[in-house]
Amino acid sequence: MRMNRRQLLGTALGASQLGLLSRFGLSEARAATTPADAPTKLVTLYVPGGVRFWDQWWPLGDAEVDTGMLPPAGYSGEPVFFRGSDLIELAPPNGNYPALRTARSWDPNDLGKRDYMQYTPHGYGWLQWRLWEQTAVIHGIDQGTNAHQSGYIAAMCGVAGADYRAPAVQSVVANKLYQRFRDQRPLPCVAIDARGMPVAKGLPPQAAPILVPGIGAIAASLSDDPAKNVWWTGLNRRDADGTTALERRPIARARQLKGRSTAATDAMLEQLAGGLESVSRVLSRDVTTVLQSTMGTVPITGVPYLANVFGGDKFGYGLGLANYHMTELDVPLDMALRLLRSDLASVLHVYLAPYFDTHNGSYGHGFGYAHTKGTMDCIARFAGQLKDTPLPGKPGKTLLDDTLIVIFSEFARSWATGPSQAQPVSNWNLPDDHHPYTSVTLVGGGVAGNRMVGSYHLPEGRGVEVDIIEEDGSPSHRVPRAADVTTTICKIMGLETADFFIPGGFGEVVGIRRDA
Repeated sequence: MRMNRRQLLGTALGASQLGLLSRFGLSEARAATTPADAPTKLVTLYVPGGVRFWDQWWPLGDAEVDTGMLPPAGYSGEPVFFRGSDLIELAPPNGNYPALRTARSWDPNDLGKRDYMQYTPHGYGWLQWRLWEQTAVIHGIDQGTNAHQSGYIAAMCGVAGADYRAPAVQSVVANKLYQRFRDQRPLPCVAIDARGMPVAKGLPPQAAPILVPGIGAIAASLSDDPAKNVWWTGLNRRDADGTTALERRPIARARQLKGRSTAATDAMLEQLAGGLESVSRVLSRDVTTVLQSTMGTVPITGVPYLANVFGGDKFGYGLGLANYHMTELDVPLDMALRLLRSDLASVLHVYLAPYFDTHNGSYGHGFGYAHTKGTMDCIARFAGQLKDTPLPGKPGKTLLDDTLIVIFSEFARSWATGPSQAQPVSNWNLPDDHHPYTSVTLVGGGVAGNRMVGSYHLPEGRGVEVDIIEEDGSPSHRVPRAADVTTTICKIMGLETADFFIPGGFGEVVGIRRDA
C-alpha cells in the first residue's frame, strides 16, 4: 500500500473525533512526569480471532489438567496438549504469586529434537532469553463480550461496544509521551498493519496512528527529498521551526480563524494545524532513510533449540514433520525492530497471523494449541532480540528494559472439559466458540517478572477474583476487566490516573507492575 500526503494526513486526523477534546480533557498532554525507570516505548501484539493463552501459560493446578486439558495427541505432525506431569515452572515464584508455568515439550537432552507425538522446540525461547525475568500474565479477564469487534475494542480501550467510548491505550500512551519526545521521535504512534488500527478518540493528531507497513510502502510518503519525490523540488527548504513555506501558510490561516466560530470548529482547526505540524516533522526526518540504515532482525545463530525450527533465525515456525511454514510474522516484527532500534516511534501496534477463529471442535483445539505455541515462541525471539540490544546511554540496560510488550487477543475460546485424560476424547466436551474471559501477557520494562495473577473457574471457565486498586485508590477484590488491563498498562508506562479516562470505572491489577 502506498500513501500520498493527503492520505497520510487523513490517517493522522481521521481517527480522532474532533468534538470530544473538552469532554475527555485530553487536548493537551500533561507535563511528562514518568518515573525514571518506566519504559518509554509500548508495543502491542494483537493475535487475532480469539486465543487460548492458557495453552502457553497454565494458570491452574496439576489436578485441573486432568479435566481441563485434552490428553496429549498430534496435530499436523506437531505434538499438542499435555499432562500435569509435563508442567514446569520457568523459575522459582516471585513473591506470593504463582510462577509462570508451561508444558515442557522439548527434550532437555536435545533441544532441537522433533518427534510426532512427544517433542517440539516451540516454547523454549522463553527460557533461552530468560524472559521470565520480565514477564507477567493476567488470567481470567472479563472482556464484557464475546463478539469479535466488541472484544477487540474492549482490549484496545477497556470498554466493550460497537465503537470506541474512550481512546485506544496506544493513543493514550503516545499522547503522554509526545511532549517528552516530540523532537526526537517523529512517529509517536504507528500501526504496522491496516487491520485493526487504534482509534485516538478525542485526542490530538499526534496520538492517532500512522500506517507504516514497510519501508517500500512509505518511501513516497515520508520523505521530502526531491530525489525521491520530484514534487518537492524547490519546496523543501525548512526554517528554524522545521516547516516549509508550503506548510506554514495553511497552519497560519487555521490559527487566524480560531475563535471566530464555535468551540467545535476551534477544535477542528487545532487538529488541522497540529496535524500539519506533525506530518511536517515526520517528513523533515526522512524516516525512510533512517529505517533503511537501521538493523532489523539479527539472524539468531548458535541457539540449539532453533536447529529444527523453520525460520528459526527470523520469526517463522513449522509444525512438526508437516510441510507447513508460517512466514507472515517476519515482515511486521522486522519492521517493529527497525522502528524501536531507530528510536523513531514511541508506540507500535502490530497485527500477527494466523487467525484463530476456527469453530471446529477437536480440530480447533489442536490448531489453536499448535499455533499458539509457535506464535508465542516467535514472540519470545522478538523479545529476545530486544533483550540482546543495549540501550544507548544506559549502561547495563537493554532495549527490552525500555519497552513494554503486550500480547493479547480480543477474547479467548471455550474450554475443553472431560471426565479425565484417561477417557477417550470422544467422551469430552470440545466446544470451540468465542469465550469472554481471556488472558494477557506483559513483557519488558516495569513488569514484575515470573508472575501469574488470576485464574479460571472450571468447567465454565469464568475468571477468578484478584486484588485491584480502584480508580479512587481504594482496594478491592474482584474479577479483572478489560479496563483494568488498560489501566495496568498505563501505570507501567508511568501514567497517572488523571492522564486517561475509561467510562464505567477502572482499576490497576495488583502484582503486575514492578515495585507496586
